[in-house]
Amino acid sequence: METLFLLYRKNRQGARGRGDPLLPLVPLFGQWYDTERSFILSAWRGSLWPALFCFMQEGTMKYIDFHCDTITELHDHPEKGTLMENSLYIDLQKLKKGGCFIQDFALWVDRKETPDLWKRYEDLLSTFQRELEAYHTCLCPIRCREDIREAEEEGKIGALLSVEGGEVAAGSVEKLEQLYKDGVRLMTLTWNYPNEIGFPNGMEGKDQGITKKGWEIISAMEGLHMIVDTSHLNDEGTREILMTCKVPPVASHSDARAVTAHRRNLPDDLIRLFGDKGGLIGLNFANHFTGTGEVTTLENLVRHARHIRDAGGIDVLALGSDFDGIEPKLELKDASDMGRLAEALKKGGFREREIDKIFWWNGLRYLEDVLR
Repeated sequence: METLFLLYRKNRQGARGRGDPLLPLVPLFGQWYDTERSFILSAWRGSLWPALFCFMQEGTMKYIDFHCDTITELHDHPEKGTLMENSLYIDLQKLKKGGCFIQDFALWVDRKETPDLWKRYEDLLSTFQRELEAYHTCLCPIRCREDIREAEEEGKIGALLSVEGGEVAAGSVEKLEQLYKDGVRLMTLTWNYPNEIGFPNGMEGKDQGITKKGWEIISAMEGLHMIVDTSHLNDEGTREILMTCKVPPVASHSDARAVTAHRRNLPDDLIRLFGDKGGLIGLNFANHFTGTGEVTTLENLVRHARHIRDAGGIDVLALGSDFDGIEPKLELKDASDMGRLAEALKKGGFREREIDKIFWWNGLRYLEDVLR
């Protein structure tokens, strides 16, 4: 899709009283863009719409996060609070303070702990819907492109709903369609156990690809414009999807295996394939994936970001914090502290434009391209 963007910069008076020069036209995906007091007007499908112009606090970087387990935690531990305010890494106050634009909320189902997977899913969905209704003045469910515009125009945080563990669908296209009707727009194909779709990154089935039933589910997901998430899926299954899918997948919360040798992290050849195919890799904050120490340091996150950028290109990088699905061992305090990651990336040699891409631009481009 060809999109023409006009980029203007407000004149800033320097020491000699001269403003910045007019920046050139740039071929970017997106709508409004505001960085360094620059503005982009996009001619998107024949019309101008300011979907992403947002007046942020000085020093606040807006971001899109492709994975957290907050809803599951609130469901299982209601004593911890509500989505508005709780003792977890994520609540609405922390998201607002941290500059969150869109947050993915995963409904995680553990098949070894849950005899009735569909019942567990429905219970978690009810918790999400209850929180969404209670705080509808702060949250906007993201089900299509237009919802992204609505969230921005109304100053709300976009709530993208996902399922972690494709076994919820039990290999049934009918159940997958029900997930879509319920508002689910992203599904992680496996968790840590084999299922009807494929095999996780563990010992069992590590060299096996996507099952016949799995391809039926993936094809149906593409037809529904539901995002295919390969985090937790084994290398062979991920490779098959990247080589054959019509719509590029995401690895919503994965890091680089060359930096930290954990089976859940991605090898360089898959990182390159994600970059070549236009997919996304969300940087995971879990200490087991980022390093060998007890704490996830900002330095380690920068190391993984740098390696993924160098292997797959800057356009492949996004954020997938895994907040509230990981143990509380992070240098970052919580979601309100995301600005410190931006600062660490800058100190680590990333340009401001690259940081913007990691924090929200790449994620927005992808969502605009996949959702309908």
